[in-house]
Amino acid sequence: MTSTPNLKGTTGAGVRVAVMDSGINAQHSHVGFLAGGIAFSATEDGEVRESSDYADRLGHGTALAGILRAKAPQVELYAVKIFTDRLASSITVLETALRWAVEQRMQVINLSLGTTNVAHRSRLEEVVRLANATGSLLVASSPPGRTDVFPAVLPGVLGVAGDDDCGWNEHRYLAEDPIPFRAHPCPRPLPGPAQARNFRGHSFASAHLSALLALLIERRPDITVGEARAYLQLSASKQ
Repeated sequence: MTSTPNLKGTTGAGVRVAVMDSGINAQHSHVGFLAGGIAFSATEDGEVRESSDYADRLGHGTALAGILRAKAPQVELYAVKIFTDRLASSITVLETALRWAVEQRMQVINLSLGTTNVAHRSRLEEVVRLANATGSLLVASSPPGRTDVFPAVLPGVLGVAGDDDCGWNEHRYLAEDPIPFRAHPCPRPLPGPAQARNFRGHSFASAHLSALLALLIERRPDITVGEARAYLQLSASKQ
């Protein structure tokens, strides 16, 4: 990338973003519409089952989608549901869902999740290599300073943590941190309850970064993960 693209006027139009989480409620006022969706779950014998029931019964995925819709209003959002009654899933379900997203040519895959199980590292590394080779950008959240949270810490993944010092439209870059990016830790405010009672945390930082990447991809559809990383570094807020 020879220069930092000007993203003024971009809306994320035509950019395919997968939100891999608890599903999405398309009727929510912060979401409005979806391009599609799918759900993955494990059967009692460990097999992975697909369904079209990507309804969000936890609200977490919908809150992530609301960030993306606010910042990239014309983005093509896809719900990839891997959480059902709690924010937990199996590595087999996660791997299957990731492979689906790569095969469907999702340009950004938002992962507000992570595992510290080192036994899962090689499986995730293989999917990351596949994503990098096909042009999908993986954005994954983690607490800052961690070297043991996968996939956020893996090469080829844009790892991000929440930071209260980042405003809604800001992100930071910390070169020496294994989780090098920082972004706003909150979703859109809801009418009624105070923001302090709404969702917040590192998982929401990934959606803020994913939205920025959707705008960038609108300008540069062929951008690589290395070029995206360079853009995020150059455009980061100064401390």
